[in-house]
Amino acid sequence: MRKLIVVLSLILMSVTSHAQQEDIPELKAHFSAIIVTEIDSSIVWYTKMLGFEIINKREFAEAGFKQSNLKRGTILLELIELDSALEPKKVIANYSSKTRMTGLFKIGFLVSDFDRLIQHLKENNAKFHGNIVVDEKTGKRMVIIKDPDENRIQLFEN
Repeated sequence: MRKLIVVLSLILMSVTSHAQQEDIPELKAHFSAIIVTEIDSSIVWYTKMLGFEIINKREFAEAGFKQSNLKRGTILLELIELDSALEPKKVIANYSSKTRMTGLFKIGFLVSDFDRLIQHLKENNAKFHGNIVVDEKTGKRMVIIKDPDENRIQLFEN
C-alpha cells in the first residue's frame, strides 16, 4: 500500500509539473546587454568581428553612462559603458583567468558558415579562448572568442 501511494504521488507530481509548463507562454530571445569599459572600441569590435550594425548611440553624461544598440538580423545587442562599473581584475584580490563571478558566463550564436567566420576572425586577429572543439553527439564544431572586455562569445556550427 505504501508503494502504491508513493507511485501515485509521483505520477500526480509529474502530471501537475507538465501542466504548469504548458501554462507558461512561449519565450523568444529578444536582446542581450553587455557592460563594456570603452563603448567605441566595443562598437568597432562587434561590427567588424561579428557584423553587427549600429542602430543608435547615446551619451547621458549627467547619469554617467553611454549606450549603443546594435543589430544583426533578429539579434539585438545593447552595449553600455558605465562610469560606476567595476572591473573584476581591478577590485578582486588574486583575480585570475580562472576566477568566476555569478551572472552571465557567455553568449552564444549559431553560425551558418562556420569556416568562413573562423577565417574572418583569424584575419582580424580575434582573441580565441581555446581551440575549436567538436560536440560528440552532433558532430558540430564550436569555439569561444573574447571581446575587448574578455566577455566570452561561443560560436556554434549550424
